[in-house]
Amino acid sequence: AAAFSWEATSFDFGKIVKDVPVMHEFTFTNTGSDALIISSVQASCGCTVTEYTKDPIPAGEKGFVKATYNAAKPGVFSKTVTINANTEDAVVLLTIKGEVVSAEK
Repeated sequence: AAAFSWEATSFDFGKIVKDVPVMHEFTFTNTGSDALIISSVQASCGCTVTEYTKDPIPAGEKGFVKATYNAAKPGVFSKTVTINANTEDAVVLLTIKGEVVSAEK
């Protein structure tokens, strides 16, 4: 089977500015024996846009899932990105978090 080996499954942006998109790229290696195929990537809200490796990832190769978050309101946030793939654990959750602050005037 295919298997994810993530460098990290959560990322803390710290303080970010409202209405300024921030992006984090989660990287993984396929540590399984079969090609890894991501069937879908879904963000928990419309404020997060995702990109990911669409081609099958051969055993031993790396892939990515990018999450771009655009904060519309100040405050602490924690969002998830759900990944469905042909891995033993069919669903993987990635988390992005941080605190949105108003731009300095």
